[in-house]
Amino acid sequence: MIEHRLYSIEKLVQGKMEEKILLCTPKDATMYALQGYTVFDFHESLEMEPEYYEHNGRYEIYNRR
Repeated sequence: MIEHRLYSIEKLVQGKMEEKILLCTPKDATMYALQGYTVFDFHESLEMEPEYYEHNGRYEIYNRR
């Protein structure tokens, strides 16, 4: 089983704030952070248990560009 958490990521791109809420693995969230995104972990902040799935996936819940 692969751990997934709910993250909010945001980055200023060409003068506009790009915001997304993703359900993804901590590894994916780290890659976003390395690409310059600000990453916020809802599961850690709210002391929630992570979700576990059989397959690695990145699920986009919200996207505002």
